[in-house]
Amino acid sequence: MRALAEERAFSELKRLCCSGLDGPELLGRVVERLQLAVPFDAYCASTADPASGLVTRSLAGEMGGAEEAALFFERLYFEYDLEQLRAMARERRAVALLSESTDGRPERSQRYRELLGPLGLAHEARTVFAAGGYLWGSMDLIRARGTPDFSAREAAFLRRLAPHLAVGLRSAALRARAPAGQPAAGVPGVLALDGRGSVVRHTPAAERLLRELEDLRPDWRGWEGLPPAVRMVVCALRRALVSGGGDDAGCPCVRARGRSGRWLTLYASLTEPAGGHPGETVVVIETSKPEEVAWMSVAAYGLTPREEEIAGLVARGLSTRQISRTLFISEHTVQNHLRGVFEKVGVHSRRELVKRLFFEGLYPSLFG
Repeated sequence: MRALAEERAFSELKRLCCSGLDGPELLGRVVERLQLAVPFDAYCASTADPASGLVTRSLAGEMGGAEEAALFFERLYFEYDLEQLRAMARERRAVALLSESTDGRPERSQRYRELLGPLGLAHEARTVFAAGGYLWGSMDLIRARGTPDFSAREAAFLRRLAPHLAVGLRSAALRARAPAGQPAAGVPGVLALDGRGSVVRHTPAAERLLRELEDLRPDWRGWEGLPPAVRMVVCALRRALVSGGGDDAGCPCVRARGRSGRWLTLYASLTEPAGGHPGETVVVIETSKPEEVAWMSVAAYGLTPREEEIAGLVARGLSTRQISRTLFISEHTVQNHLRGVFEKVGVHSRRELVKRLFFEGLYPSLFG
């Protein structure tokens, strides 16, 4: 009976992953239904910028309040979570149990000591959603102290579900389309934050672009009310300044898909103190440039490295013979790869391919 119930739950979850929902809604629906197959007492789930691994949208339940959220965004994600998530994606390790990674001694985990333990939580099953070599999101299911740990059977269920949800999140990155007649983004938006992280000044464009990411809370000008993408890029800047990081430390960025269908890039930098006033953190929000996100559009269709290479050469206008000579492969092989690309992307010509990969997903309002 249990096996039958699990199969039914898996089939329903798999259908959800193919239902065309956007990333946050898909995660929310999956979490709701997953409770029946893998019970839990608390959870957190997020979509991620595949270029940086930083959180773009998040949802959580029974994970505390503003204090715990600040601990997560400002410290734990950068000191513990981010590297583990990247490693799991890189190693194609979809599920990690806290009990296994700590050899049954959860107190060895910083995340447990500082976040889970104080909340009365003890067991955690972390799942990453990686596809095409990129991290598209993650989910942590957590159980209270005094309850059984996640079993090997439950971990196997999550491991089986992970690739389907990864593809669902990856596809959602290209599925959104701007409403007809919506104007293209113009002037970038600018936020100025004080030392506490509160918005002290902002341009009208900044508020408009933030509303593309999500519905703003009434207290959105305060640190706790800012969208996760803003808090992520600000915290990345702070970490880079403290650690004295390398070339990228000066201006971290995160990219997120807006509800209009456009990709938005958020940059953070620190101004110099002037006139006796401390420096401010400045966040610039703008429509992503084509070269910044074109690779995401390609990655979202699950092309192989060779297919990506050929698609890029097609975009440059090279003929089959020219591609053959450039890559030192036969024209027949080029055509075989192109057929595979057309099938995955859902087009029938080179012109449609270039439009779909390098224009529709970046500036959808140009195409009705």
